Amino acid sequence: MLSTIKNKTKGPITIIIVGLISLTFIITALYGVDFNSSGAVVASVDGEEVSEKDFLLEFNPKKRQLQQELGEKYTAEFDRVLKQSTIESIINRRLLNQLATVMGHATTAQELQALIQSNDVFKVEGQFSLERYKKLLALNGYSDIKYESTKLAELTQSQIKYNLLDSAFVTPSALKNLQALNDQQREFNYIQLNANDYSDKVKVASKSVKDFYDNQKESFFEPQKLKVDFVELSLAQIAKAIQVNDDELFNFYEDEKNRFTTEEERQAQHILVTSEQQANALITQLNSGANFSELAAAHSEDTGSKDAGGDLGFFTKGVMMPEFEAKVFGMKTDEVSTPVKTEFGYHVIKLNAIQVGQIKSFESVRDGLTKLYKQTKAQASLYDLTENLTNLAYEVSLEEIVDQMSLTLNTSEFFTQNSAQYEQKFIDAAYGGVVFNRGENSEPIELSGDRVVVLRVKDKLAQRQKSFNEVKGKINTHLTTLLAKTFIDNIARQITETLTKGDTQAVQALMDKNQLKWKKVGWVKRDSDKADVVIINKVFALPKPGNSTTYSAQDLNKRQSIVMALSKVKTSDNAPSNALARTLLNLESDEVFKSILTTLRKNAELKVFSENL
Repeated sequence: MLSTIKNKTKGPITIIIVGLISLTFIITALYGVDFNSSGAVVASVDGEEVSEKDFLLEFNPKKRQLQQELGEKYTAEFDRVLKQSTIESIINRRLLNQLATVMGHATTAQELQALIQSNDVFKVEGQFSLERYKKLLALNGYSDIKYESTKLAELTQSQIKYNLLDSAFVTPSALKNLQALNDQQREFNYIQLNANDYSDKVKVASKSVKDFYDNQKESFFEPQKLKVDFVELSLAQIAKAIQVNDDELFNFYEDEKNRFTTEEERQAQHILVTSEQQANALITQLNSGANFSELAAAHSEDTGSKDAGGDLGFFTKGVMMPEFEAKVFGMKTDEVSTPVKTEFGYHVIKLNAIQVGQIKSFESVRDGLTKLYKQTKAQASLYDLTENLTNLAYEVSLEEIVDQMSLTLNTSEFFTQNSAQYEQKFIDAAYGGVVFNRGENSEPIELSGDRVVVLRVKDKLAQRQKSFNEVKGKINTHLTTLLAKTFIDNIARQITETLTKGDTQAVQALMDKNQLKWKKVGWVKRDSDKADVVIINKVFALPKPGNSTTYSAQDLNKRQSIVMALSKVKTSDNAPSNALARTLLNLESDEVFKSILTTLRKNAELKVFSENL
């Protein structure tokens, strides 16, 4: 409901549904784009070619994000799967674009403008900056027309999916069954075993350690490393050097007054009901003198606000649903609205107070104004300095750049190609052909925090095989953990089998010997925090117990095992909620959407040139 949206909370049904919806649209960020591609074609959709450049535009940012998250765990297999998923995503969008054209879907200029201006990448101090927008597009090789046409296509394609909600439906029996499943409660207790607690009970033979090394030598390489020199332009450093006088600052204040104007806020109450007829009946009562707060407490379906008489507090524009907000910001104080329909139902609204936006005084915002002034000036300087740095990077050495631009020559530590020590764009440039193979300066690279760097290789360390003595301790720890995990798995299995037989005395002896205790949990729901979410999920995956308790031994992870005792299950007869119905409709529309995509792919002439990926 509205108060729920305002507080950004989630309903419990999300736990069941969220894992089922996997079809998403991916909007590529601007940073990290590599345009050094050939003119090769990677795919064809009904004769419409997908260029290598278009493919890399989407693939490279995803790859770099994964490399940052996974580090050395990012393998060639990850790369292969990511390439395949990326080209599939591009093909799907091309097909949807064709379908949107046939169906006559279109996106207005206002909708496109709202999307672009909401992107935090283009904001300065929380406000959209046209200068930053144009600069980032230019730095990343985009034209205004190319970028905006891409976003326009994405918005138009998304209309197809949302329009499917009109044709989706769910049967009452399915809704009732899912509500019962969601409301189910289970009573259980468990014993948890950790392999780390049993490492002293197992011993790894020296020969096993050596055999493991001999058989897995390829896993024990010290990868190639680089050390680079680099120069850096930093917005923060430029801003520090900027001097400010009061006249300039006041003129800047006059030009930027909108930044220092508080937004108008309105305080309203509402009553949410399911039908327009109910809403009109409540308005009739209010017109006859009924108390709004009392009616809200008695009739509103918004559980987040009904106990407060439907009070939503003060809020600005952009917080509530568009239909609700349009009504509130067009009302007068103490006015009661006609029924307002949103996706949640029908609202009766009363406007209680208006706080008009005010311009903050010059003195009250001096500190923030000074910071903003310096950042604005520094942003312009950074742009100019970046152009100068770009020209010099192709012509002179880093030492000469340092002299001409009064910069500092920095030197990195040694780092690998999959290192998380530096930003991925920095690493990619260092290991790129121009820098790595030719020993030349890189082109200017834009990093986070409004920093631009140019680098060159200073030193290289070749890949080498690690010796047995270097890694034997690590191997021994790994094998000890594996043996200890097998040890606790056997204990868990013995306890489970003995409990199933009903030999409580033998079970207690096993638990005493291994210093184990039951963790008492009791009754839980699916969203309970009485135990780890993984344990809760495993409990709800067990079959219902019959006349006696169900016992089960299972893995938790690579180091932990668990013995669960599920004793009872109970359900409720709660009526299905509106939230559940909406969630199921969304799920149904997703399934229809997947079917449409399947049909489009089946009827299209698709070619993927894997050798060019």
